Amino acid sequence: MSDLSSKEFNAGPLLPPKKVSLGQIEDGVRLLLKGLGQDQKQEVMDNTPRRVAEMYQDIINAPWCDIEIPWKCFSNRDEKGEKLVDDLVIVTDCHYVSLCEHHLAPALGIAHFAYIPNEKITGYSKVKKGLNYLARQPQLNERLLKQTLDVLETVLEPAGVGLILQSTHTCLVCKSNAPAQEVVTVQGFRGALKQGQFRQDFLNTAYGKRPVFGV
Repeated sequence: MSDLSSKEFNAGPLLPPKKVSLGQIEDGVRLLLKGLGQDQKQEVMDNTPRRVAEMYQDIINAPWCDIEIPWKCFSNRDEKGEKLVDDLVIVTDCHYVSLCEHHLAPALGIAHFAYIPNEKITGYSKVKKGLNYLARQPQLNERLLKQTLDVLETVLEPAGVGLILQSTHTCLVCKSNAPAQEVVTVQGFRGALKQGQFRQDFLNTAYGKRPVFGV
């Protein structure tokens, strides 16, 4: 199969740069610790701000989810020029990690993705990397859904695309007296997946079982 590059476009709004200042995070954590009454613990005041800053650095700029836009795609046609796929391509149970921007607490998510190729198909790991790049920052579920759909539409130029994000949030766990059972779900469909049998087939596959969350 021949390689295809997607059209050039302004990558800024789709994969916004994520700048992290370890020093500013450390300063903020010191104030937080004082507010929590921990300023009498010397080891905590000396080392916890650095540990927290490095943790957020690792969450937000995990090296394994770096991705260039546009990413490499492949031709959806064989040697005879006939289409390889003109129906749904579905990938379920793509795990991702995010941060609730209201509480800065981790959220564990599972994504289900589907598209109907036109001239391009892509590696599934690229979709997961793109999702994780956008998720690993203070984020809203609804914004993450739109940003990811925008990227998928721009890179793949598909006949239709759908995305379902299911997540459980540790901020809910911390504010209750028992492990949270709530699963937050947001979903979006574009093009040929907005309605009809394609949409229903995707929904049947994605919701056929309850997600299992874990690291």
